[in-house]
Amino acid sequence: MKDKIIGLLKSPVLAMLLFLSVILTFSLTSSFGQNENSETAGAFAVAAVDAAADIVNDELTTCPVTACTTTSTTTTVTTAITTTTSPYEVLQPDRYAGTSPNSAFYQERLAVAGDSLALGFCYYGFVPKMHSIAGDSVSMWNLDYFTFDHGNGELGLVDSITEVRPRLLYISVGMNDINMNNPENYVKRYREVIDEIIRRMPEINIVVAAITPVCSYCTVVKNSIIREYNTALEKMVKDIDSEQVIYFDAYSVVSDKEQNLREDYTSGDGMHIYIPCYNDILTALFDFLDTTELKKRLDG
Repeated sequence: MKDKIIGLLKSPVLAMLLFLSVILTFSLTSSFGQNENSETAGAFAVAAVDAAADIVNDELTTCPVTACTTTSTTTTVTTAITTTTSPYEVLQPDRYAGTSPNSAFYQERLAVAGDSLALGFCYYGFVPKMHSIAGDSVSMWNLDYFTFDHGNGELGLVDSITEVRPRLLYISVGMNDINMNNPENYVKRYREVIDEIIRRMPEINIVVAAITPVCSYCTVVKNSIIREYNTALEKMVKDIDSEQVIYFDAYSVVSDKEQNLREDYTSGDGMHIYIPCYNDILTALFDFLDTTELKKRLDG
C-alpha cells in the first residue's frame, strides 16, 4: 500500500487522482455512521487507492510521461571575412556597346553608381536596373541624403552597392559638386566612400570616371572648373595606388577640340548626355580595361 501511494505521488496528475480517491473514500465512509466497523472504511480506502493506481497505469501505457532533460550547450562563434557572390553579379543589358572582344563580359558585370549622368546608363538600357545605384542631384557633398531601393528597402549608396555586390563598379559623380563644393573636400569624401566600399567588398574593382564636360553654350558650370576637379580626382586615384581602383578619363572621350562636350552628344541641355555618348564612353572604357589587369581579376 505504501509503495503504491509513493508511486502515485511522483506525478502531479497522479497525486490529484489519489487526492480525489481519498475524498471519495471519506465521503462514503461517513455515510456508514459512527457505529460502523472502521475496518470496513479502511478496506474501502485501500480499494480506492488500488483503483486509482489501475487507472493511472492504464493512462501511462497509452500516453507515457516524457522526462524533460535540460542540456547546457556552449556555442563558439567565429567571425570571418568572406567573399560572397551576388545573384545579380552577371546580368544582360538591354543594349550592348563596345568593340572589344571582352565588351559583353565587362558590360554584363558592370554596375554604375553616381548622379543623373550615371543614371543615364540605366535609363538608356546599357545597365540593368539592378546594376544602377544612381540618382538625380547626387553629389559627394550631399551623398548622405540619398537612398536607393533594390528590393530590400531604402539604403544609402554604400549599403546599396554592398547589397548588389558587383565585381565591377563604375562611379560617375561630381557635376553637382562643381558649384557647391571644392576639389579638396570633394576628393576627401570620395576617398572615404571608396575606402568603405573596399573594406566591405575586398574583391571589388572600381573605375573612377572623370566628370564629363558641358557644351560651350551651357552656363550652369564651367569646363575649366570641371577639369580642376578631374585633376584632383586623378591624383586621388594615383594616391590610392591599387590595381583594383583605376581612373578613366571620360572627359576626353566625349569632348571636342575646344574641350567642350560635343553637341551631338547632349540630350539637349548642353550638360546631360544622350545614347551615342553612352555608347562611345562604354566602347572606350572596355578598350581601356583591356590594357589593365582587370579582366584577369574578374576571372579570378
